[in-house]
Amino acid sequence: MLGKRSFAVASAAFLAVLSVSACTSNGEGSGGITGSSSGGPPNDGTGPTSITQGGNPVIGHFICTQSAGAYGNVTTAVGTNGLVGGPLTALLNTLGGSTVTTLLNSVTNTNNVIDGNLSSYASYELTVGLLGGLLDSVDLSVLLPSGTTVPAGQFAVFGVGFPNGAVDVSLLNTVAVTTYLNNVQQETHSLSQSDLSLLGFIGGSTVPPTWIGIEATKPYDRATLSLTPVLLSVDVGDAMNAYEFCAGGTLR
Repeated sequence: MLGKRSFAVASAAFLAVLSVSACTSNGEGSGGITGSSSGGPPNDGTGPTSITQGGNPVIGHFICTQSAGAYGNVTTAVGTNGLVGGPLTALLNTLGGSTVTTLLNSVTNTNNVIDGNLSSYASYELTVGLLGGLLDSVDLSVLLPSGTTVPAGQFAVFGVGFPNGAVDVSLLNTVAVTTYLNNVQQETHSLSQSDLSLLGFIGGSTVPPTWIGIEATKPYDRATLSLTPVLLSVDVGDAMNAYEFCAGGTLR
């Protein structure tokens, strides 16, 4: 158990690293999509898709046409329970320094979800002892610049994939995409890995790379991809990959 001074140092280190990890997109603001979707969901109108509009499933296969970079210098942040900024800091102040560090390290290469490149990805890891109690999920948030919103009618969609073996740990893990405006939840879409497996083929346990998210009926300035395990008895390396966040797209 860390003393008060050690915990304060650990918390300060967390916030310092977090501010570095929350760096900008490619900076050009074009929002263009490049690279192949090798390992992730196909981007040719054939990839498995789970998208809702107003809470109802939409029909069609998603094609990502615009990254968040179209909205300027977007950033990323790792968190939990849907929290970022001050509310997240308040929660972290109640935790031990080792828990804070583990949470920060639970998602690596975070800015790969905003680089406009379908070949790169951020990786989620689940660690025994991290979740439970005050922490429910491991989150990766995409935050738009202050005063900027994605309007209703656009998308909040992540391309996700599950490395070989990760699905053997638990098909009950929940994946959720949630939008926020001024830190107030707007819309959410969640489903289990077991549900996702049905998008590939009936009766199998393999979870196919999938486009999952929301066709927005409300504007938003943050979108969060959360991974919540029901039961975690072993450490899981590379539990989920997030290939790209798409603010614009089309359905085919």
